[in-house]
Amino acid sequence: MDYGFLSVLPPLVAIILAIATRQVLISLFIAVWLGATFVANYNPFTGLLRSLDTYIIGSVGDTWYASVLIFTMIIAAMIGLVTRSGGANGIAEALARRAKTPRTGMLAAWLIGMIIFFDDYGSCLITGNTARPLTDRLRISREKLSYIVDSTAAPITTIAVVSTWIGYELGVIGDAFEKIGIESSPYIIFLQSIPYRFYSLFALSLVVIISLFMRDFGPMYQAEMRARTTGKVIRDGGVPLAAADTSELQAKEGVPYRSINFILPILTVVATTFYGLYWHGVNVGGADPSNVIE
Repeated sequence: MDYGFLSVLPPLVAIILAIATRQVLISLFIAVWLGATFVANYNPFTGLLRSLDTYIIGSVGDTWYASVLIFTMIIAAMIGLVTRSGGANGIAEALARRAKTPRTGMLAAWLIGMIIFFDDYGSCLITGNTARPLTDRLRISREKLSYIVDSTAAPITTIAVVSTWIGYELGVIGDAFEKIGIESSPYIIFLQSIPYRFYSLFALSLVVIISLFMRDFGPMYQAEMRARTTGKVIRDGGVPLAAADTSELQAKEGVPYRSINFILPILTVVATTFYGLYWHGVNVGGADPSNVIE
């Protein structure tokens, strides 16, 4: 059936509800139920049942999607490991100690976001919480810090070799390949697509350009002038939207901040991922070891 505009209504509802309620999971479920209702001849009760037994349980039970969920859970576990052990704070503070001017402070915030590449949500919280005292001390407006964090966290996660986003992308690519009968590694296709991810590459580059040349315009220029001249990093009447409870993404009390607690888990995940691709290509795919990456 041709549903016309109704086919884009579920994602629009999900976006609007997520912004209005800040309840992402509930918003997504309502969007799935709405789409299932359309497919079930506009029967809301049947749509609710199909949402549960077909589109949710069915997807979780699928072998490919189950592997994606496991991959995402493992990455989430690693996030907890490197943050609670003080690794993320250790490497962030090592960078922050070298920042003495607004220019180097913005570059330090950008670099912290680049290093925390495994999850956009985790990157926003860790980068924001770690860089905030530094940028406040250097009279960098909260508006500029928000821009740097936002334009770093999501873009780097979409092109990093291992991240929670990549797990989802591999699921989408693998499902599409299965439907059209293409036998190829979704991960290799993802790696080949990185040079064409123009938004991510341009967004990351623009942060560096703006930080180096200290060029701002419009409301951002006004915010930066306010912070530099008066020291007010937050405008009068402004209410920061920082998450109230970020304890799960902070190091345990008394744990020393060591960069090695971040570097070692990250290198281990990256190395085992590429070794797994090599092993799978040779032993499962039957490929020539010299042509696995090709």
